[in-house]
Amino acid sequence: MSTSTSMEILAQKYIPYAEMLAKIGNNAVFIVDKNEHFYFISDKFKLFGYDDIPQNNSNEIQDYPLKRRIHPDDLAMKELIDEKIYEFLSSLPKEEQVQYKYIYDYRGMASDGTYGRVTNEVQLLEVTDDNYLALGIIEIAPDQSENLPVRVQMKHCITGEIIPIKIEEEDAFTLTPREKEILTLASQGFSSKEIAEKLFISTYTVNRHRQNIREKFNAESLIEAIDIARKKGVL
Repeated sequence: MSTSTSMEILAQKYIPYAEMLAKIGNNAVFIVDKNEHFYFISDKFKLFGYDDIPQNNSNEIQDYPLKRRIHPDDLAMKELIDEKIYEFLSSLPKEEQVQYKYIYDYRGMASDGTYGRVTNEVQLLEVTDDNYLALGIIEIAPDQSENLPVRVQMKHCITGEIIPIKIEEEDAFTLTPREKEILTLASQGFSSKEIAEKLFISTYTVNRHRQNIREKFNAESLIEAIDIARKKGVL
């Protein structure tokens, strides 16, 4: 049984719960795996500017670009935080990983093109040897103050313990391990399709990382980003 098939089977157990949550309040609910393949997306994402939500039983849902409405600066920081969280959770036994949830606060683009703050709560549902299934809930943040950084809180669901997630200031200008992996392969001449096949991820995911890399280095092209990375000693 392939990994994608096994995750699809696992997701079916949780979709009824996600559907129930989606009916409560003005929040958007999703189920996603480590490779950013979606198994459920609620129609209330339309409230957050998404006007092309695919049917949950369609092929389009798997690689839906949900992150595209996150402010680029916040997305770069969020992905650094994701790496820190994954590093922490990976150090725990699988049965303990599902006992934590983490809540982000970042800027998301509304349908009129303006940015507002949203909260994004994530909790792992299932953890396998090479993947995980997570439930996410997004809603309008109560604090709409401008010029706030990305904020995150990690919490143990049983004890209430708060786990600090520390991002050094200089980390904001470094590449995540996945971005560095993709940039290294791109510098060796591999295309997005070839990189996707090597890393067992979608071409869309590769292209999204390429875009993030360009933005971090303020580069017009990936070739320019590769040149900058070499000068900085990243490659």
